Amino acid sequence: MTIQTTYTQARANFAELLDSVTDDREIIIIQRRGAADVALIAADELQSLLETAHLLRSP
Repeated sequence: MTIQTTYTQARANFAELLDSVTDDREIIIIQRRGAADVALIAADELQSLLETAHLLRSP
């Protein structure tokens, strides 16, 4: 599941958002006014995605 929040809300609830990412495997999209959105994702999940992408590129 993906959660969307604003930058201001993310700052106010940062610890809880980090717990959601690590404990519940949530992906958090932080919307920034006048700038591109960013995502919070668990480091091990990111590593898995990068490895999968690498394997798919290999002949």
